[in-house]
Amino acid sequence: MELTGKTAFITGGASGIGLAFARQCAGYGATVLLADIEDAALQAAASGLRDMGAKVGTYRLDVSDRVNYEAVVDAVIVEYGAPYLLFNNAGVAWKAPASIATPSDWEWLVKVNILGLGYGISLIVPKMVDAGVGGYVVNTGSISGLLTPVGTASVYAMTKHAVVAISEALAHELRGCGIHVAVVCPGQVATNIINSDRNLASGVAGASISQAGPEERAFSSSMVARGLSPDEVAIRTFKALEERRTYVITHPEYKDDIIVRHRQIENAITGAPETDVDLLALVKSMITLEPLT
Repeated sequence: MELTGKTAFITGGASGIGLAFARQCAGYGATVLLADIEDAALQAAASGLRDMGAKVGTYRLDVSDRVNYEAVVDAVIVEYGAPYLLFNNAGVAWKAPASIATPSDWEWLVKVNILGLGYGISLIVPKMVDAGVGGYVVNTGSISGLLTPVGTASVYAMTKHAVVAISEALAHELRGCGIHVAVVCPGQVATNIINSDRNLASGVAGASISQAGPEERAFSSSMVARGLSPDEVAIRTFKALEERRTYVITHPEYKDDIIVRHRQIENAITGAPETDVDLLALVKSMITLEPLT
């Protein structure tokens, strides 16, 4: 993929998968525009990319703040023009089962994961279309956008199902413009997303988010730490982009989980039993998802 002279705009670009995307873009010759809510991490990320020889711009951005987002996009357009690559990557994760999640849990996850991505699409994609040179829109979803984890992060999963849905629709809408749309659906990745609440405002808004206990947080952190590296996720993503894939599945080990969900939907269409012998055989081999019964 030749990106020399192109510009990449990456939300959540100061760490984790976003920074790994930035390193890949820089390696292919692109100018990298990092947008992130964490100032210190943003500057550290930019410094590391410049050490690689990359041209870098930085923008302090809370993707859930539309006014902030509009100002950042205005500044980007003035200095760089429309990006060639848009990575809607910023997101938060939280273990908030739907039946006990607080209103603040819902608001926080929806504002960042859905509205934040929506602002990126509505503010930047039309400018990419007007530029008339094609490009890429890469939305960071999750394997939870293709499955439904029961009893844990169900509100988070809802937001990631939304990311998959809008990516599918956008891929069709932009096909005639030469803009390729992909949705990245990773499983566990060794990032700090389990501590997403670190960026919550203090006071009532932050305090009303469901709180994970220290043991639960430590367990979740240990699980995430054993996940795929962000750089490997980025490498697999760019390979998929070169192959013009819409779905980027970085963790193929979830194949059986996805088959179970789709089989249940197919059985509902055909009138077959909710579970069948083949489905039950798959369930026995899985550890990540229980079938809906």
